[in-house]
Amino acid sequence: MNPTEPEHHQPQHRLTPAPRPMSGRLYGVTRRAAGSVDRWLRRVSASPLDPAEDAPQPVEPPVSADLLDLLRHLGVALISSGETTNQVQRILDDMARRYDVDEVHFFVLPTGIFVRVHDSRGTAVDLLEANGESLRLDQIAALYKLIDEIKRTVPPPAHATLELAKILASPPPTPVWLMLLGNVVLTTGLGLMLNPTANALPGYIVIGLVVQLLIMLADRMPLLSLGLPVVAGASVTLLAFGFPHAIGGGNPQQLLVPGVSSLLPGATLTNGSIELATGSMVAGASRTIYGLNKLILLAFGVLIGLQLLGPNPSLTPETMHQLGWWAPFLGVLLIGIGHSWRASAPPKSLPWLLVVLYAAFLAQKFGVQIGGGLLGSFLGGMVAVPAAYLVQRNRNAPPTQVAFLPAFWMLVPGGIGLTGVSQLVAESDANGLHVLVTTTLTVLAIAMGVLVGSGLATRRPPQISPMVEQFLGPDSGKHSADRREP
Repeated sequence: MNPTEPEHHQPQHRLTPAPRPMSGRLYGVTRRAAGSVDRWLRRVSASPLDPAEDAPQPVEPPVSADLLDLLRHLGVALISSGETTNQVQRILDDMARRYDVDEVHFFVLPTGIFVRVHDSRGTAVDLLEANGESLRLDQIAALYKLIDEIKRTVPPPAHATLELAKILASPPPTPVWLMLLGNVVLTTGLGLMLNPTANALPGYIVIGLVVQLLIMLADRMPLLSLGLPVVAGASVTLLAFGFPHAIGGGNPQQLLVPGVSSLLPGATLTNGSIELATGSMVAGASRTIYGLNKLILLAFGVLIGLQLLGPNPSLTPETMHQLGWWAPFLGVLLIGIGHSWRASAPPKSLPWLLVVLYAAFLAQKFGVQIGGGLLGSFLGGMVAVPAAYLVQRNRNAPPTQVAFLPAFWMLVPGGIGLTGVSQLVAESDANGLHVLVTTTLTVLAIAMGVLVGSGLATRRPPQISPMVEQFLGPDSGKHSADRREP
């Protein structure tokens, strides 16, 4: 090449890329082939030859997740309101029917609820655990008001669940000082019913105040809540036997039962007996064992208090100033007032609570007069339920459960059971066994009375014509009608 030639005659050299390695070319070919196969598969799946081989389209479940959530939380709230498991299951079945759902089945326990959904595709089970806390009376009233609204309007489940959450999260409407005063009044009222003496009135006031302070502290201290029955039993014993003449009139034993009345498991034992009688063996047995365990813990606390005091000095009881016949009736009034303050009863519900309390009290008193304590307990439980149902029919009246719960404070003699367990542990006295057996029979009598009362209140009275036809034949009604014709 001649370097003197013009520059534009020089040949132009192009940069050619280096040849790709064999592995890279194979990768590209494979990727293009895979893309072609993928596009062909998409075209085939988009227009299949056999429509019967189509993948099943997703369908909605038979029960929506919102409805399941509502039913689960509603069941747990009913458990916390003090209802028996059988009644909770009936209410939930009714709620499911209101939403036109038949594929839901419930298994209710005192500690939670299982929900089972079954259809042609299979079975699914869900559960929700109960926290063990009891609802206040105002929350129970709002809960049953929500249930009635669901029955009438059938709102969207998510909306009903939100309203239920607001009810459960609502703060107590009663101030702290009124709750303290409420337990004092409740303790005094129960004391006037069990032991209407003027000597014990100072002790009822002091011990009622101390026990309510312990209950409030236990709400904020988990460790204390675990041993609350033991601590309360020991505290009441130390106050009653440590200052027998100052606050007990020389008879400290009469302060024990009213002092721990707010911790006695009367409602638990009664509901357990009802569930055992109606065939709910798991729920009934668990409630009964829980109630007996709490009763034993209270008795254990009493024994600890006696051990801390040392050998008991011989007490010389002062002259007992028995109050008149009116004292038990005043005690019922104080129980209603104290329970409404302590448990935050709904506004304007106190008169209706007193109607049920006095009806149960009079029935119990009548039964004791004609047949003894067991008959009185049976009649008290039998009358309390219809009275609560009759009260519910009035305007501004609380629900049946709200009106019925305070009656447990009178009907269940849990204090006799506490005394019996204490005697069994401390002295191995046969009389303690007798008292414990009597308490068990009394709880069973109340449970049977509640069952009979529920049947009388919720079912129609028997018709006379079917009974006549059963004994006289199906044509008896027709012949009697023919004889009445002119």
